[in-house]
Amino acid sequence: MSDFEAYDLDTPTEADLDQAYGSKYLSVTDVGDRKIKTTIKKVRKEEFRSSEGTKQIKFVLHLENFDRPMVINTTNMQTLVEALGRVPGKWVGTVIGIYVDRNVTFGGKRVAGLRLRVLPPAAAKPEPSSQNDAGLNDMDDDIPF
Repeated sequence: MSDFEAYDLDTPTEADLDQAYGSKYLSVTDVGDRKIKTTIKKVRKEEFRSSEGTKQIKFVLHLENFDRPMVINTTNMQTLVEALGRVPGKWVGTVIGIYVDRNVTFGGKRVAGLRLRVLPPAAAKPEPSSQNDAGLNDMDDDIPF
């Protein structure tokens, strides 16, 4: 008997499962345990159908460094509106953080869901100056060389 087990190259992997049945939108499995900093490239609205067949318009964020856009639920929409205002076109260029919240409730059950946070703009670095805080030139001192 051999020490090697048979390995079936045709057996699908987890990546194959996501590719075959995964969503065309950003999901919890895409983010995992990471906290991802990204920038909003564009905001669009799309029509979705519920399981009952009703139509609903939702906003979708297209993000830097992601192939798939993120569908914005009510909670994330409120976060964006509170921080950035009610004009979605002005959200473009905003830096956000995306993470997974494992305590989201949906349909009365606790599930994991994507959440976002609007991040503050990066602080501008002060320009180098040849003057110190007192307004004096740094080279004007009594120290001999």
